[in-house]
Amino acid sequence: MLALHARVPGRAPPKPADVVASRVAFTDTREQARQEFFVRGTAQTQVAAAPAEAHRPRFTNPVAGSVYALDPDIPADRQRLVIGVSGSAAAHRIQLDSRDLGPADHGEPVMPGPGLHRLRLVDDGGRIVDQILFTVR
Repeated sequence: MLALHARVPGRAPPKPADVVASRVAFTDTREQARQEFFVRGTAQTQVAAAPAEAHRPRFTNPVAGSVYALDPDIPADRQRLVIGVSGSAAAHRIQLDSRDLGPADHGEPVMPGPGLHRLRLVDDGGRIVDQILFTVR
């Protein structure tokens, strides 16, 4: 590519007629404002992230399909699994297999015994919002 443009620098192709450039700013400070391209009539000037309360609660830990191995060199009472939930989970409860573990926003570490386990996130109406399977060996 250096040899191709050694004498004459390359030029960007012209943009299509229905494409417009617009400066986009982000309400949080994670990204700098920048120029973006949009199909005419769809341009945005500001992008805002949805607040955490707007996101459907879901498990972030353990990850579905995870396999955990108990370490015989570590005392059993020191081996715990921290259950992580993202989103607004204040009115939700966690169930491990058929056992209620309490409110989803408390995050008490647990250590289930060996085997396949089903973790459920249940809303106050009893509906399952999220569920995952993981294994302890």
